[in-house]
Amino acid sequence: MEDKATQTPVNETAQTTDTTREYPAMTMEDVLSTEVQYKEPQRGDVVNGTVVFISSEGIHVDVGAKVEGVIPFSQIHEEPITQEQAQELFKAGDQIEAYVVRVDLPNSTIVLSKRRADQDRGWRVLDTLFKDGKEFTVDILEKVRGGLVASIEGIRAFLPASQVDTRRVNDLTPYVGKPLEVKLIELNKKRNRVIISHRSIMEDRKARAKADTLGKLEAGAVLEGEVVEITDFGVFVSLGGLDGLVHRSELTHARFNHPKEVVKLGDKVQVQVIDLDGDRERINLSMKALQNDPWQSAVEKYQIGARVSGKVTNLTNFGAFVELEPGLEGLIHVTEMSWTKRIRHPQEMVKVGDTVEAVVLRIDNKDRRISLGLRQTTEDPWSTLPDRLPPGTPVKGKITGITDFGVFMEIEEGIEGLIHISELSHDRVTNPAELFKRGDEIDAVILNIDPMEQRASLSRKRTIPYDGPARDYTKQGGGERSERPQGGGQRGGQGGGNRRKREGFDYDYSYAKESTTSASSGKISTKLGDVYADLFAQFGIGGKKEEGKE
Repeated sequence: MEDKATQTPVNETAQTTDTTREYPAMTMEDVLSTEVQYKEPQRGDVVNGTVVFISSEGIHVDVGAKVEGVIPFSQIHEEPITQEQAQELFKAGDQIEAYVVRVDLPNSTIVLSKRRADQDRGWRVLDTLFKDGKEFTVDILEKVRGGLVASIEGIRAFLPASQVDTRRVNDLTPYVGKPLEVKLIELNKKRNRVIISHRSIMEDRKARAKADTLGKLEAGAVLEGEVVEITDFGVFVSLGGLDGLVHRSELTHARFNHPKEVVKLGDKVQVQVIDLDGDRERINLSMKALQNDPWQSAVEKYQIGARVSGKVTNLTNFGAFVELEPGLEGLIHVTEMSWTKRIRHPQEMVKVGDTVEAVVLRIDNKDRRISLGLRQTTEDPWSTLPDRLPPGTPVKGKITGITDFGVFMEIEEGIEGLIHISELSHDRVTNPAELFKRGDEIDAVILNIDPMEQRASLSRKRTIPYDGPARDYTKQGGGERSERPQGGGQRGGQGGGNRRKREGFDYDYSYAKESTTSASSGKISTKLGDVYADLFAQFGIGGKKEEGKE
């Protein structure tokens, strides 16, 4: 039994020895090297990590350090977000790039920022764009004082108002929320300064287009352009690198008040080069030259005496302009507006915008003038007046005017006649204003009516009985009345009896003739008014004044 008991440990020892593995010799350094290697992040590093979980503190990220980093919700985007929003954007296992803001390993704290990592990446992109001078597109975020703001890879960039266009832009609001092609003109990371420009792109393209356009420009060339500016004196049209001016006189044949009534900004128009100054880069253009000139067919289309219809476009002191068709206007002078009324201003008859009917009176194709008549569309009351009111017809009316040589009396509505001072009374009248006043109603008789000149001569004294003494012409001038020469012949040869003509007017003095005439004595009994009338006729008194007034 002892032998067996003694042998048992020996066998166990042998068995243990057989199963024991032999390991190579290891030092402490070897043991430490087998532990997980952690890289301690430094402030300012940009690290890649994996989202572990999202808590109320932020997004926990494994960045390969002994502790996890945390991205606060305020450091994810430009604007802070909530935990719920962060959970919608990121899930456990997502890869994320972050910027190391602060490292405090003794306190197990690593603060990260995704926003600053995005900015760092954005600066690298901006630096490449700036060095290469490349053009790129940005979205305009907002309008600020002096310009616009855009975001490039998470970095705010400023677009000055002076760099928005080649011309001054007063209202920047239409650019907000829209994409715009720009290029970097200034970049300073230390000062966080990023300046972009759209104008520089336009100028570069304009310079290239300018060279191409100058090669095609010559007087008479027809080009298509875009209206880029409208002023009081004309329209600027972009021809591709160069702008030309269409003066307001070269816009259209039609009448307009402002060029904006003819074209609008952005309109595509056909223009013809009138003249070109290449050194000063001044180009005068015309749109009207490519339009049909209505005056070329005006003479054939509008015959004298023809009735036409048009729209009143302008009123002046001397008449109204009527547009017969675009680019063709005629003038209705104030004297051609009414047969009877004294028109002081055209607005008494028409107003701007009225459609009127008129008659063509004259056409001057050389001076581009058309004279129209408004009154010719109605019957001329003067043409029938001699038939309705022959000489000797009694009339009654009001005095409408008083002059030194007589008074004007209204025969019919709008028609006036003159009572010469010699026909006012049998007594001598030196000042009609002492006897009459405007508005007085008087009786008269018709002496003569000239419808061509629209003149009527009246007499008041011939409606008044004459009771004065008869005059003896033999004692006053020698010989009988019929024997005195009156302009190369006897009075009897100028109408016979007591009818005389003076300066185109027929005066009948038969009312003054007495019932009997003494042939034996050679005396003719007459009234004092005849004597005055004869004296006026001999010395030419009164006639010239009448003509001057009429």
